[in-house]
Amino acid sequence: MNRTTAIALLALATLMTAGSAGAQSAVLKVDVPFNFTVSGTSVLAGSYTFVPDSMDPNVLVIEDRATMVRARAFAQRGSIGPGREDGLIFHQYGGKYFLSEVHFGFASNGIFLPVTRIERQARKVSGKEDLALVAGH
Repeated sequence: MNRTTAIALLALATLMTAGSAGAQSAVLKVDVPFNFTVSGTSVLAGSYTFVPDSMDPNVLVIEDRATMVRARAFAQRGSIGPGREDGLIFHQYGGKYFLSEVHFGFASNGIFLPVTRIERQARKVSGKEDLALVAGH
């Protein structure tokens, strides 16, 4: 009985360690060259870290430690297809940018942010939607 228990505990520890390592690797560092909006919050251009919240993977945490900016956004995880590089996709309406997708590059999953009321208004005023891509590093 002791041997079975030890094997079970070892297997559980291995799974927990693998899960933690996967969560830690889901960090994206990006220099965003323009001001943007994420979930209704305006964010200035700068160097940001994008990471899923460790307690709720459907919450995206955006941080710039140099300026102490921190934003959180509810997001949806989903398939982005294989071969996508890590980076950000923004919807652009005129001079306004709205964060739309986050690609971590190590898997075929990404994070999608819902369209907000502010973004719908910008789309209506602009009448034209462009995409802006910013690569991670």
